[in-house]
Amino acid sequence: MRIAGGIALLAALALGGCSTAPRTGWRRASDLSIYAAMATFARNAREQQVLCQGFDPARVATRWDEDYSARHDAVTRALAARYGEAEVIGREAPRLQRVPCAAYPGDPKWRSSYVRLLRLLETRLGS
Repeated sequence: MRIAGGIALLAALALGGCSTAPRTGWRRASDLSIYAAMATFARNAREQQVLCQGFDPARVATRWDEDYSARHDAVTRALAARYGEAEVIGREAPRLQRVPCAAYPGDPKWRSSYVRLLRLLETRLGS
């Protein structure tokens, strides 16, 4: 009985690294992949604030600069120092299509996703 319990425990520990729960894969993703996703989330969040919520584009840009530009720039500099500026610039994907507006105004999904990835990169890079 003890052996079966030990085997079950080992199996559970081995499967613990193979989580299929949503939002658990970023720990295994490369820094540059996270940076590319982070930039996409930021772009989607700003776009939704302007197109879906009707905010002034200049005000949205100013607010994002106030809230995140210093942190974003620090992460970008740290990534450029580690991987090279060309690699970082190459990860900024072109805009393919617009994200439809959410069913309710003020959907924080894109902004909170951006902030979560920004925090992850800051932690990884020590910025």
